[in-house]
Amino acid sequence: MQERSEEDLEALLDLARYAFLRLDGAWFIAVAEKCGVETATDLDTRVWEMFSERLARKIVTKMNFHGDFCQVLPKLLAIQNTLMNVNGEITCYGDSRAILQVRDCEVWKMVSKVWTRETAPCHKVTQASIRGMLKGAFSESEFVIKQNRRIPLGDPYCEVEIVRKPPK
Repeated sequence: MQERSEEDLEALLDLARYAFLRLDGAWFIAVAEKCGVETATDLDTRVWEMFSERLARKIVTKMNFHGDFCQVLPKLLAIQNTLMNVNGEITCYGDSRAILQVRDCEVWKMVSKVWTRETAPCHKVTQASIRGMLKGAFSESEFVIKQNRRIPLGDPYCEVEIVRKPPK
């Protein structure tokens, strides 16, 4: 087996990101052409939620993450951001509230070629992806996800607030 350098592995990760994100974009555009943008958006958000839930379970297991919400969530979203080629950071406030800020987003770069700032559905996909990640990593908890800012609407960054509801 050929050993790979760190540069080779980074190049492979870049190719995998590119292929993964472009496949998602091509899938979305094909569905939109055949079924309309609303149906494509509905399907895309459902797919991202399902995929992200499974991905989160895999990440938590493979990386052996343990701890409470604010111990696990930043590590979990850092891995997701790496996979999605997103430059973002998450800050926890207390033990039940977190803010994700994204300043540079590959998804927005892709969809901005097709959608206008007003019609870009990327925030819906972002929320669905986060919802799925939370279900996969914290299945016993319920959350409220609020989109406070969006790059497509002219904000300098996207901001998503995540609040864990108190147990019933």
